[in-house]
Amino acid sequence: MGEDAWVFDSLVGFLRGPVWNVPILTFIEHKSLVFEPGEDDKNEAEYKKIHEDYKNLVDFMLGSYMEDIGITPGQFETACGLGTGKNKTKFTHGLFEQVWAADDFEIFKRMMVQKNIELQLQALELLQQRYGVLPEVLQPGKKDKEAGNENEDKVMLEVVRQSKNEHEAHVAALDKEEAELEEVIANSLEEHKRLSAAKQGQEALLAEHFKKVHITDPTVIGVSDIQAPEAYQSNEEIDPEELARRTAFLKTQRDKLLALKKAEREKQLAEVEATVAKSRPKSAKAARSALGRHGHQNIDPKTLQIRRTLAEKLKKEVIAECEGGN
Repeated sequence: MGEDAWVFDSLVGFLRGPVWNVPILTFIEHKSLVFEPGEDDKNEAEYKKIHEDYKNLVDFMLGSYMEDIGITPGQFETACGLGTGKNKTKFTHGLFEQVWAADDFEIFKRMMVQKNIELQLQALELLQQRYGVLPEVLQPGKKDKEAGNENEDKVMLEVVRQSKNEHEAHVAALDKEEAELEEVIANSLEEHKRLSAAKQGQEALLAEHFKKVHITDPTVIGVSDIQAPEAYQSNEEIDPEELARRTAFLKTQRDKLLALKKAEREKQLAEVEATVAKSRPKSAKAARSALGRHGHQNIDPKTLQIRRTLAEKLKKEVIAECEGGN
C-alpha cells in the first residue's frame, strides 16, 4: 500500500503549480465578470452554463494529469484512503474551494462573485499605488498572503510593475476628464471600504453554505470568524450618476488588469512547459489547450470519480489538519 502513497501528494503538487493554476484561474477571473452581487435570480441560467464549463475544465485538467502518471480512478481512490497525510502538505482555502466548486453550484457562484469584487479591489489598489495613497497594509508584500500562493504573488508583482510603466508612458494621452476621475477614485478610500464590505459579505455567505454542507469546522477554509456585515454606508455624499460613472471606470480598470494578468500567466506557463513537457505531456498540452478555448472537451466519464474522490480527500485532510492544531 505504501507504494501508492505518493499519488495524492503528487496531485496536490500539481494543483499548486502553473499547469493547473494558469487555466483554472484565468477561467475563474474572466468568467467572474458576469457574476455581480445581488443578481443571482437574474442571471441564474447563465451562471449554471458557466458552472458546467468549469466542471468540464476541472475534469479535463485532472484527467490529463492522471493519464500522465498512469493512475486509474480506482487506484486513485485507493491511494486517497492511505493514511491521513498529516503534516505532509499545507492545504489552502483556494485549493479546497477550486475543487469543491466543481461539485457545488452555490460554492462556485459565491467564489465567482467574490472574485469579481476582488478584481475590482485589485484594480483600485493599482490606482491608489500610482497616487501614493494606499494604506501601508495594502502595499505589495504587506498583505497577509495565503500560503502556497507564490505563483499569484509573482503574477501580481509583475502586473504592478507593468501597470506603473504603462501609466507613465500614457499619462499624457489621458484626456482631462478621465485623468480627473482616476485621481478622484484613487484618493477616495470610500471605494475601498465599499468593495471590502461587499467582499466580506460574500465570504459570510460562503461560510454559511459550508456549514450547511456539513463542513462542521469552517476554520479549515479560513472563514470561521466572518459574520455578515451590515450594509455599507458611505461617509461621502455621492450623486448616484457620479457613483455609476466611478463604478464603470473601475470596471474598465479591472478589465485592463485582467489582460495584464492573463499575459503574465501565459509567460509563466511557457516557462514551466519546457520542464514538464516530457514528464507530463498530456497535462501540459491540456493547460495550453484550455487557455485557448473554454468549451467542452472530450472527458472520460470516469474522471468524475477522480474529482469527487479528491474533493472528499481534501475535506478530510484539511479537517484533520485543523484538529491537529495546524
